[in-house]
Amino acid sequence: MTSWDRLGRRWLPALVLVLTLLVWTPAGAALSIGNFEGMRGGSRRLAQALLEALAAQHFDEVIDYGPLEDGCPGASWCPPEARRIAHPPNIDLAVITLDASGRPTAAADVLLSRDHPRGIAVPIGSDLGTDAVRWRRWNTDRWNGGTFSDRDGSQLTTMGWDDNPPFTSADDIVPGRDDAPVEFMEPYPASTFKLLVAFHTLRLVDDGVIDLDRSYVYTPEETGAPLSRTNREWLDKMITESDNDSAKALIKQLHDLDEIDSLNDGLRHLGLGTLQVRGTDPVTGGHWGVGQLTLTSLDAARLLLIVNGSPGVLWRTPEGRAVRADVLSRDSRELLADMLAQQGWNDILTTTNWCGRGYPADGLPSRVADRWIDPQTGTVTVAGKAFGQDVRPCNTRAEVDFAHKTGFTYNFLADAGIVHSLPGHPERHAIVVMLANLGSRYADPRFAAAARAPCTDPGVGVCYTEKFARLGRALTSVMGSPRAGRLLP
Repeated sequence: MTSWDRLGRRWLPALVLVLTLLVWTPAGAALSIGNFEGMRGGSRRLAQALLEALAAQHFDEVIDYGPLEDGCPGASWCPPEARRIAHPPNIDLAVITLDASGRPTAAADVLLSRDHPRGIAVPIGSDLGTDAVRWRRWNTDRWNGGTFSDRDGSQLTTMGWDDNPPFTSADDIVPGRDDAPVEFMEPYPASTFKLLVAFHTLRLVDDGVIDLDRSYVYTPEETGAPLSRTNREWLDKMITESDNDSAKALIKQLHDLDEIDSLNDGLRHLGLGTLQVRGTDPVTGGHWGVGQLTLTSLDAARLLLIVNGSPGVLWRTPEGRAVRADVLSRDSRELLADMLAQQGWNDILTTTNWCGRGYPADGLPSRVADRWIDPQTGTVTVAGKAFGQDVRPCNTRAEVDFAHKTGFTYNFLADAGIVHSLPGHPERHAIVVMLANLGSRYADPRFAAAARAPCTDPGVGVCYTEKFARLGRALTSVMGSPRAGRLLP
């Protein structure tokens, strides 16, 4: 937490609550909860459960192959064994639980970082958001402690976590949070930012500016060969298999229509100011810069609350504007929700694509959409990656639908979606969003001495620590427990 001189008078009640809860929170996990009417008790329990779920995974045990992608293991200058991660990772985990009609019953957002190694739950207001956090743009050099030579891995420059140089207002995702009691550098969202592109594209469909069934021609830089697809097809490939050319095509189209500023302004108008798409190339739709594409878990969860079609007023912005699901038409909401339900990448919080393999661990017990399943073998192949496991037994045992969007790079990992229970299983309805700086650079300790990283080893192929799958399984219990099922006091 920041020093006393940075705490404004309006944050003292939240601070008192944090210190009070420290007395009874296991392992000293700091917990603070907002005071929005009717949800205080349930949200406090939810936040505590999320902190316990995070702590149980021991993310500080993962190994780190180092800051240079394609460096270690394998290069002559690599250590014989990958070292344990130097600091607790940055993880932003938000959950909004829902009743059967889709109305929010509780909300929690918990953060893990080297500043908060035991985790902290931030205050949440009546708008289901928080202004208690000074969100900082991710800076990979700050995380690494400097820059490194791709020739021999030696350190070239030094940079501090929060100094050398110190943060400035240019590092803020949202301006005007100088007195916020919590600081957090938000991990890059990777491909989960495509949710923002889809959301604004569909708003333009609702306005009659874009026709879903009209073709748009895009020429990828890599091939120089024009591609012509309908907007519906571009959207589907971008969401269900995270196709980058499809995302670039839709971003370029937004630039063509002079709509990028409107995308950001529109999200800010909804009170979702951390959701931003900046710095993209108007000619190619590319140039997805770390720190320029931003997304926090709680704001992304509220965006998905809109997509879920929850009834009534979902929240009111700080200016008093009522936000309802009808900011997107019913047809557009259902289309996006269906595309999310058709997700091919089920290998982070849910690991159903790896069904029956033993490693990674079982995650959220969701099913794989039929479109990805080979009818003869039951195996799944997505964007050229063959998972090689018969997922049909796991589909049979599935307890929930998880309509979600993933994101993954060497340094970052994200999963964001809507959970609904399947018939015959315990009631579970929730929005779940997780962002972390734990991409394929990090692995489970069993791979410390491996000659190849598990992601690039054909005999393994698992690109992320299984701790996220175990976290997904733990979230299932949180959503399904009797106490979590009746979260209103």
